[in-house]
Amino acid sequence: MRIWLSGEALNSCENREMREMKKHIIFFLVEDDLSYSIAAILDGLIEELGDKVKLHSQRYLGAILTELKITLRSNFTKKHDTLKVIVYSLSDLYKERYKSMFNIPLFPAVSLGEYEYFGEEAVDIASELYSILTSRDRLSSEQVVHCLLRRAREMGRFNVVEVKCSEDSKACEKNSIIVNLYKHVFRELMKKLDKLRLERKIDDMRYRKIKGIYAQLLEIKLLEIG
Repeated sequence: MRIWLSGEALNSCENREMREMKKHIIFFLVEDDLSYSIAAILDGLIEELGDKVKLHSQRYLGAILTELKITLRSNFTKKHDTLKVIVYSLSDLYKERYKSMFNIPLFPAVSLGEYEYFGEEAVDIASELYSILTSRDRLSSEQVVHCLLRRAREMGRFNVVEVKCSEDSKACEKNSIIVNLYKHVFRELMKKLDKLRLERKIDDMRYRKIKGIYAQLLEIKLLEIG
């Protein structure tokens, strides 16, 4: 499988791509049958779409983060749009840690817009995503997400959590999963940066400059990282 803890990480996600994490879907998978079903659906989607999908992955402790950048069919204005599907593949040894980190009650899970779906609902979302992206419809990324939400409502399932955010918090403009994901990525980047400084491969001025760039790209308030 491409989407699983195969022990083989792909190329790292580039920092500049962090700016555009507004149009995306996030799956959280563990080592169970439902997660395997989602992984199989996504693998099938990758094979079906071929060169329309670009893959980037990063390994973390007990997890592999894989980003799929999917080029959608051009609309009548001849413009292409890109949909991002982010997959967090978690080891069972660390799933409880990530469950609390991302505030997820159960796995597998999918974050879709301002809503989260769990268990079999996440499988249904993956299946519907496959159907939409392999059809001949010319949809934008926003329309794809809208179609998935509409389909979820039609399924008549209500195991959904709407994320409430305070208006004065910049980080909470995104749902809680995204905020925690940003924070986790920031911490991992800072570990590598701290190591470079300790090894005297960069000076303090460059350290502070790079740290500021990371924070800006990930849209995180430094004080919230702690």
